[in-house]
Amino acid sequence: MVFLTTAGSTFEGRVVVARLGAHGILAQLRGGSDGPYPLPETVDVLVDEAQVDEARALLADVPDVP
Repeated sequence: MVFLTTAGSTFEGRVVVARLGAHGILAQLRGGSDGPYPLPETVDVLVDEAQVDEARALLADVPDVP
């Protein structure tokens, strides 16, 4: 697994992992806290090295939400 991006929270990281997974890209989170009261900290999103280019292209296609 190789670094893809950093998400602003565990929730945001899970959204990224779900989006990647929906397109068949294996991804996982590293870091952050996942308890009943998660702390606001960043998490890294990792993907399979063979799929990193596809994952970057998929995330680049996501428009910013105001």
